[in-house]
Order: sequence, then structure tokens, then C-alpha cells
Amino acid sequence: MIEIFGAISMVLAVTGVVLNNRKMIICFWFWMISNAISGWIHFDSGVYSLMVRDAVFFGLAIEGLIRWGRDKKIEL
Repeated sequence: MIEIFGAISMVLAVTGVVLNNRKMIICFWFWMISNAISGWIHFDSGVYSLMVRDAVFFGLAIEGLIRWGRDKKIEL
């Protein structure tokens, strides 16, 4: 079961990168969901250093979403 969630997280992360390359703000939502799933997997597996990394990436995705949203409003 954990492999299925890992695969889902990977697909979401790659989709986030593709959307980022196309400069689509929705990429951050894909990354946040991916990082949340990965964080849960790493917590459940006892790999706490990777769980912390996922939490940091989750926070960075939130920051990116806020900054991109702010920049879009400025450009209009």
C-alpha cells in the first residue's frame, strides 16, 4: 500500500515540475499534496530526516504560491 502512495506522490511531484516549467501557478498545489503524502510516508517509515525535508518543501511551496499570486496581481 505504501508503494501506491509513493507512486502517487511521485506522479504529483513530476506533474508539479511540468506545470512549473509551463509557468502555471497550480504547480504549487501539486507539490504541496505530493510533499504531504511523502511526509506521511516518511513519518510512518520512521525516516524523520526526510519527513523534515518534506515539511520544508511544503513550506516552500506555500511561499511560492503566495509570491506568485502577489506577483500576478502586480503584473495586472
